[in-house]
Amino acid sequence: MPANSVVSRADAAHLLRRTGFGGSNGEIAALTGNTRADCVAAVMGFQDGHAVPQGPDVGIPGWVVNEEQWEVHGQVVEWWADRMASLPNPTAAPTSEPTLAGNLPIYERLAFFWHDHFACSQEKVGDIAAMWDQLRLFRRMAMGNFAELTRAVSIHPAMLVALDNQHNTYSTPQENFGRELMELYTCGVGHFTETDVVAMTQAWTGHNTVGWNDVEQFWDITYQYKGGQHDHGSKTLFGISANWNGVAQNELLERDTIEELVYGVRQEQTAERIAGLMFKYFANLQASPVTIANIADEFVAGGMEISALVRAVLLHDDFWAESSHWAQVKNPMDFVVSVMKRTGISAGEFELRWRMQSMGMVPLDPPSVAGWGKGMAWLSTASAWGRGRFASNLRWNSGMDGHLEDLDSMSRDAAVDEILAFYGIETASTPTREGLLDWFDSALAGHSWSITPQARMLGALVPEFQVY
Repeated sequence: MPANSVVSRADAAHLLRRTGFGGSNGEIAALTGNTRADCVAAVMGFQDGHAVPQGPDVGIPGWVVNEEQWEVHGQVVEWWADRMASLPNPTAAPTSEPTLAGNLPIYERLAFFWHDHFACSQEKVGDIAAMWDQLRLFRRMAMGNFAELTRAVSIHPAMLVALDNQHNTYSTPQENFGRELMELYTCGVGHFTETDVVAMTQAWTGHNTVGWNDVEQFWDITYQYKGGQHDHGSKTLFGISANWNGVAQNELLERDTIEELVYGVRQEQTAERIAGLMFKYFANLQASPVTIANIADEFVAGGMEISALVRAVLLHDDFWAESSHWAQVKNPMDFVVSVMKRTGISAGEFELRWRMQSMGMVPLDPPSVAGWGKGMAWLSTASAWGRGRFASNLRWNSGMDGHLEDLDSMSRDAAVDEILAFYGIETASTPTREGLLDWFDSALAGHSWSITPQARMLGALVPEFQVY
């Protein structure tokens, strides 16, 4: 269907679930009846044809310091969850051409996507200020040029430490970053050889950090290109012999690896890999190869601008298809933010870092350089128990005061409707509804005082609330 197709209420709700963290009735109603193109322009914050604005920059709060990093990490997780839960969704397509993007939910979605894609861990980096700055970078460059984003991430202190390129020198080459740059971040497995890994590693020698500061007695992880530690010889990468450099210092004398991965002989493979990941993130894990190929073509035609890729995904028929509605399992961050949006409870009241650890996802601490699992990975027993413990906290949380009160004075159907409506579930399956009705009958007969606290927990645990 074309971009001028009219969006239904179900479609508008789907768009706001995927590009944000769910919409209110008013936000959904505001988009309903508009065209797909206008709705996509609304959530992206700029029209097709506009210059791509820089993403929002949140700055760095005074409390993000490297003393007491364990505690600060927890505060960063809570800050980010609060931001995700509190940002309102846009309700109209912009008419002016912004130079700086508004604080829209899609930028948090994209920042998390890039954080998962270029996965760096606070446990390895050991510098919470650098991790915060990397998240700022992901937000600012979220819709920018993919080559520029990859280049900026590659020489960012967090990545230099996370994948050991701070120690990659001519005399002591370190392959970690060179391998992952190709395997995870760009063209993917099957599109490079071990010879390419050696050449890529050599190309990135000398892209290090300042190192030990003898005056102030600390290890300075600020990026520094050390020409004396770089391999300036000819290297054969992707069958091309040249004076390769990770980031070319002199374009007349050197060949830039990022430029080659994004615009050169590996462009097609890089475009397909990133297009596939982006489609699966926003739309559906069950992606048709034809769909991915078409979206990748639009990514290439758009100059490898991320905004062109995002727009191509969101306007594709497969994004809007019924098979993509409710096709994603919420990861722990989505689950937590969904609860916060529905209840109005702030992250700090949950001691969120510990709650998320039991669910298997702590932002800023991915389990490996490959990031977190997807889809069915979040239906494990361990993750389910973690969600249950988190939801259990809702029973007596003071932030729930006034919510789902007096259910015991309602009819069983009205009480169940109230619970489902509170958690934004417009259509529940027959097993879910019958299970809640049976629970209500049992509780009313034996312990009616427990209905309100138990309802607060059960609503967050029904199957329909675990998907989006």
